[in-house]
Amino acid sequence: MKKLFTLILISVGFYNVLTAQDIHLSQFYNSDQLLNPAKVGDFDGDYRVTANYRNQWNTQTLQPITTSILSFDKGFHYYSHQIDGGILVARDGFSGFQTVTTKILLSAGYSYQYKENKFRFGIQPGIVFNSTDLSRQTYPDSWNFGTGNFDIQTKESKNASAKYFDLNIGTQWSRKFKKFEPKVGFAINHINRPKDTYFSATSERMRARKVFHAEANYPLTDKITLQPKLLFMWTDNANDMVFGANVKHAINNKSIPSVYWGAHYRHGINRLVDAVIPTAGFKYKKFDFGFSYDVNVSSLSRNTELKTTFEFSLIYIAASSKSRYITLPCDRY
Repeated sequence: MKKLFTLILISVGFYNVLTAQDIHLSQFYNSDQLLNPAKVGDFDGDYRVTANYRNQWNTQTLQPITTSILSFDKGFHYYSHQIDGGILVARDGFSGFQTVTTKILLSAGYSYQYKENKFRFGIQPGIVFNSTDLSRQTYPDSWNFGTGNFDIQTKESKNASAKYFDLNIGTQWSRKFKKFEPKVGFAINHINRPKDTYFSATSERMRARKVFHAEANYPLTDKITLQPKLLFMWTDNANDMVFGANVKHAINNKSIPSVYWGAHYRHGINRLVDAVIPTAGFKYKKFDFGFSYDVNVSSLSRNTELKTTFEFSLIYIAASSKSRYITLPCDRY
C-alpha cells in the first residue's frame, strides 16, 4: 500500500510538472537569459554564446528529464548607455511520456551607468511549443476508486500539442565597492499569464513566477576570489531556493588562466530538503566550462532509488573590441 501511495504521488507530481513547471538549472548563474532578461549583454566582450545541458533522474527505473539550452547575446555601447539583444532556444523533455517543451525567446535589454551604479532592464517575449504522447499518460478523471487504478476512459477533450505566447521582464542593479562587486536582480516570468494545458475546456492560466537572485565577486587574495550566489523563486505558495559559493583560483597558464570549485544547496521554505550540489569548472582561452552534480538528500530519495542529476555548461565570450583608452586630439597634427 505504501508503494502504491508513493507511485500515485510521483504520478501526480509528474502530471503537475508536465503542465506547469518551468525549466530550472542548478548552475543558474551560467544561463543569464534564462535567469533574468535584464542580464542579456551582462558580460565583458563583443558577443557571448552559452550552452547548457541537464540530465535528471536517469536511472534504470525512472525515465530521464533532459534540458538543452543554447543562447546568443550581444551588446551595443554608446557612451554610458548600452542596448543589448539576444535569443534563447531551449528544449525540455521527459522521455517517459514523450513530452517536449520548446521555447524560443528573444531578449532586449538596456543598461545605464549612473555614477558608480549600473542599472539594467530587460524584456523577453517568445513562443512556447508543447507536445506529448497522450497514450502514455493518466488524468485525474481516469482514476477508479473501486479498483485503485487509472482505468476509466477520460471524458476530457485533450490535444497532443499546444503553443502559447510568453512574456518575461526583469531588472538588475550592480556596483563596485572597492574589492566587493555585488549584483542583485529581480524578474517576473509569464507576466501575461498564458494558458499552458492540453485540456481544451480548462480556463486555468499559468501563475507569474517571481525570481530574486544575487551574486558577488570578492577577491580574498591576488589569485583567489570568493563568488557567493543566491537564487529564490516562488509562484504562489510554491518556492525554490539555491544558495552557495564558488572559489575561483587564477593560475599562471595562458591556456587555462583560472579554475573554480564550490558547492550549493537547494532547499525551500516550509518544504523538504532537496540536494547538495558540488560544482567545478575551468576557463580555457575564451571558453568557460562548468560541471555540477546534484546529490539528493531528500527523504523521498529512498522511493526513487538513486536519482542522478548532472549539468554541463559552456560559455564562449568573444574579446571586446571596445577601446579601454580615451584618445585626445592633438592640434600639432
